[in-house]
Amino acid sequence: MTPMSTGAWPDLGPLAKGYYAVLDPQDPATMTYWRRVITPKVDGLKPWPAKAWWGPPVPRRADVPADRAARDRFIAAWSESRRTYLTDVVAALVENPTAAGQRFAEWNTRCCQCSRVLHDALSKAYGIGPECRKHLPGDILARYYTPEVARAHAEHVGANPA
Repeated sequence: MTPMSTGAWPDLGPLAKGYYAVLDPQDPATMTYWRRVITPKVDGLKPWPAKAWWGPPVPRRADVPADRAARDRFIAAWSESRRTYLTDVVAALVENPTAAGQRFAEWNTRCCQCSRVLHDALSKAYGIGPECRKHLPGDILARYYTPEVARAHAEHVGANPA
């Protein structure tokens, strides 16, 4: 487990600092957005934008039982559902971080590294702005461009059927 400002989360492994989008594990019709934060004080994953909340809703005071034992069971069950939700999100991110970064850029037209708005067509195709692309090695950058190449290939095959 990696310590975080919001409690213990599943290990984020090699997930790089940046912005990501994955389908909500509880509602596949909803896209969730996340920001990997790595600072001296925090190493974790936060919902994006800053005030967003993904996962089980925070219980209202009226929902929590008054009886101490029942309240403890209620909070333990809610905490476990939250932990399960976050474990599923982290698993989806770690499975294919490049695709999650591209999805963030496609759905938001923002750089998946720094979250700045993307303006030019090449930046939108990569999902990474020109300043952030300068710092990425060519082999990693090629992985981000793959969906655009696949679309061009599909259009070419569609226009020239065999």
